[in-house]
Amino acid sequence: MTLVCDRRLPPVSERPCGPQYAATDMNAPASEKFRDPSLVDFGADTAGYGRRLELLGNVLVDRPLLQPDLPRRRTAHWNDAAAIYEAGTGRSGTWRFTAPLPDPWRVAVPLSTATVSLEVRPAPSGQIGVFLEQAAQWEWLTRETPAGATMLSLFAHSGAATLAMAAAGANVVHVDASRQAIALARRNAEASGLAAAAIRWVCEDARTFVARELRRGTRYDGVVLDPPSWGHGPRGQAFAIDRDLLPLVADLAELTAETKAHAPRGPVLLTCHSLRWQHRRLHDTLAAVFRSERIESGPLTCSDAAGRPLELGDFARLSPH
Repeated sequence: MTLVCDRRLPPVSERPCGPQYAATDMNAPASEKFRDPSLVDFGADTAGYGRRLELLGNVLVDRPLLQPDLPRRRTAHWNDAAAIYEAGTGRSGTWRFTAPLPDPWRVAVPLSTATVSLEVRPAPSGQIGVFLEQAAQWEWLTRETPAGATMLSLFAHSGAATLAMAAAGANVVHVDASRQAIALARRNAEASGLAAAAIRWVCEDARTFVARELRRGTRYDGVVLDPPSWGHGPRGQAFAIDRDLLPLVADLAELTAETKAHAPRGPVLLTCHSLRWQHRRLHDTLAAVFRSERIESGPLTCSDAAGRPLELGDFARLSPH
């Protein structure tokens, strides 16, 4: 199978990779162009289930989407998907690959201060280690993070936010409960030219780590956190967003401010993908403890090749400026 996004193009192996290259004919109208990495299309399949089509490192990836009521706009492109995920009966499903994949399989995300290279790792859950809807937040972090700041990155996953702050010149403490996720983040740092950056890698439960830092009197200039709906620390510590997020944010307000009445010197970014935690609720969660008028919030979105926005989560953030 030849991985092409348009019949007018040469095979993918003959085209350069990277987000600076359009994946359709450069002479096509603007509405016909999309970029790599990018959301190409989304909509219902023939069975009525929602799907999304993404271009990652010149590989089209077809995954489920919890929005089945929208029509597809680039129907011909779906036939060229080389990585297709089918959900199972539990929390895991099956990936089907119809063509050889790049090794390593990486995407380059250009930011103001660096180009971050992220490894695509298809997981049994359907996740791939790259979250395109977060790209605007990574760019915001590169602008808002002061050089020399000490930043905390919690639930840090594959490390894109960590790398954005490190590229801005910050000292970053990267915390995640999964050793596999930390190993992936470290590979991403090396591939992004940030292997020597001031990043401390910590495998720990987020609440346990923050409580210990408070006892030690440690202070941070800002924090980024992307909590799951629920999860477990490396020693079985349970996390539930409905129960634990507000106490955690309250601890972070103390950890990042000289006094509770003052905003931190660096940015604060809270994102999540939990259905009951829309951005207004995230805004109120930050406002309850940081007491700042500089909090903004909104949906995490990315647009497909037809210009349609797709909401894939929510954010609230506090700018230090």
